[in-house]
Amino acid sequence: MADSSSPNSSADDLKKHAMRIFKEATKDCADIVFEIKFDMIQDYESLHQFAVDLFKSIANTGLVDFPEELKALSEAVILSDVAVHTIVIGEYFTARKTKAALKAFQHMIATGVAPTSCSYSMLITALALDFSDSSFLVSAKKYFMEMLVKGFKPNSGSYMVLLDAISCRESKGKAREFLEQIKAKGFVPAPNLYQFEVGHAIEVMSAMKMYDDLEDSITDEDMQKIFSEWRINHDLLHKESMKMYTALLEDDNVEQAMEIFRLSADRGILPLVVVHTCVIEAYFSFGKTKDALEAYQGMLAAGVGPNCYTYTVLIKGLTADPNFIGDAKKCLLDMMDRGMRPNAATYTAVLEGFARKEDKAAEEEGKELVKVMIRKGHGPKAKAMMEVLKGSPTPLIRRVLDIAFSKLKG
Repeated sequence: MADSSSPNSSADDLKKHAMRIFKEATKDCADIVFEIKFDMIQDYESLHQFAVDLFKSIANTGLVDFPEELKALSEAVILSDVAVHTIVIGEYFTARKTKAALKAFQHMIATGVAPTSCSYSMLITALALDFSDSSFLVSAKKYFMEMLVKGFKPNSGSYMVLLDAISCRESKGKAREFLEQIKAKGFVPAPNLYQFEVGHAIEVMSAMKMYDDLEDSITDEDMQKIFSEWRINHDLLHKESMKMYTALLEDDNVEQAMEIFRLSADRGILPLVVVHTCVIEAYFSFGKTKDALEAYQGMLAAGVGPNCYTYTVLIKGLTADPNFIGDAKKCLLDMMDRGMRPNAATYTAVLEGFARKEDKAAEEEGKELVKVMIRKGHGPKAKAMMEVLKGSPTPLIRRVLDIAFSKLKG
């Protein structure tokens, strides 16, 4: 079946043709909900508007490549055959009906209609995201290769989702084999995505597996929304990685900064310390201090070492809640025990926490902490502390400085 009718056909004939294609593509629908939804589309104008709304919605998810192609399909004067078939695939895709989406795609092929890039991308993404059937990943890899053979260039969505699925569900040997195959076909990831030389691609995928394990372990609804945003917009975590890199450099933690840069820029691996730190920071943003502390403890249990930036985020977040000043102190001690130097903002936040309690016992505990800091070679600096405390109430500043420098007065 040709993808478009004769140019001499009337507009009405072309619209009738599009409706026949749609009815044929949906006649074997096995889901009563979709059967009702498809039956409600009785005329071409309804079908066209349905396409516009559906494709716009799919493009906005960020999960599917080639959003401009989707837009062009829906904005054509008359919907093409492939556009009509893609409507059906897309409707199943948005409802996570993977088997139905695959069946609709295969029906399109069987009728002689050639898929577009976005048709492939939609199907590959659906197959890779669905873990309910092991054959789905096999099909996703097959259609990704088919795209390359046909000269299409998969973009960020298909590549990232498929790579993620492979990292979770296949052996390193099979993963290596697939990466060799797509590289041989000339596939090169976009510059802002995980790059691969097959020699270290497995390292990338191992990191992604750990990321998925972390995501699966979190049941908090707010955090699940955050993870969803990270999956849709890959640049969000990349920006967090660069923020951490910059902050580490500013504090002269050059070695830690270069490790972030080496993984992110040179090897295309999202550092897990970035992900865990972002989780901790997100919990604080929701006012969930206890969860943030547990996320830090989970980070340690997973064998991911915090860096100076992680401790700064953690300690400052803990000190914002007076019930967690003791935990902030423990984390500061842990930081120094690991050979890391806290910056002025970090240790001042802890000392300020003790000062805010306005009782003798808390002040003495703060002074004992300062003694430990001095013994470890990380004594407080007056000038740096004054910069941090700028704008705070004068009585509070005096109490903080008294805790920090009482030893000098004696």
